[in-house]
Amino acid sequence: MSRGIYTATSGLLTLIRDINVRSNNMANVGTAGFKEDRLVTTTFAEAIAVRQDIRTIGEKVEIGNNVRGKRAVDIKTNFNQGSLDFTSRSLDFAIAGDGFFTIVYTDENEEEAFYYTRNGQFQVDVDGYLIFDKEGHYVADDGGSPILVETSNFVVNEYGIVFDADDNEIAALGIFVPENPDLLIKKDDEVFSPPWDLDNEEPYELEELEFTGIIYQGYIERSNVDMASQMTALIANSRSYQSMTQIIKAIDGIKNKSANELARM
Repeated sequence: MSRGIYTATSGLLTLIRDINVRSNNMANVGTAGFKEDRLVTTTFAEAIAVRQDIRTIGEKVEIGNNVRGKRAVDIKTNFNQGSLDFTSRSLDFAIAGDGFFTIVYTDENEEEAFYYTRNGQFQVDVDGYLIFDKEGHYVADDGGSPILVETSNFVVNEYGIVFDADDNEIAALGIFVPENPDLLIKKDDEVFSPPWDLDNEEPYELEELEFTGIIYQGYIERSNVDMASQMTALIANSRSYQSMTQIIKAIDGIKNKSANELARM
């Protein structure tokens, strides 16, 4: 009887997490370059199979065979291309194809780290540098240095080369193309970071590919969130949640009735 409650409760917890993920997707439908997240789930029985697969961990781990229910495994990001919208703003950029703009972040110890984004809504700070946000994080060139454009009157060609108003080459946008983007970690809704090497206390150096896409100035990439599918899934999750709560109430009622009847005997 208790096993049924555990099974239903595990389903409830998984549904709550899935609802949170989908709600965040819908909240960021208007965020340029946003990539939707998806919750990966499995049954406990499948999880046991993985734990006991010698090819996976090198040895078998006996953890019993009476566990039921569902569990969340991970959150995966969908990196499919979003639609490109024309804005005519000279500080807006979009990437058609694989790749990310490189952003220079500085931590509290004044140490620099590189992060990556598909959101190309840039600005120019008071010193004339191309920046990513109001916090002043620099947009990096292909050498990892900030880009001094001085004004917003500049041009970027399809290869990411930056030219000033007199057609002089200033720099080249730093476009990072990871061989496996699934290894990136979503730092927030707009920025990704490389995985952290705990042994050496530094980011892993991910394998890179050559950039073969196109840079569009005056465009932004819309989020790749499909609102219809997100709404449909939320409705289905809501109904499943209600069903599981009713199941838990029913099982709890049966347990109480059984306990009372046994007590009278």
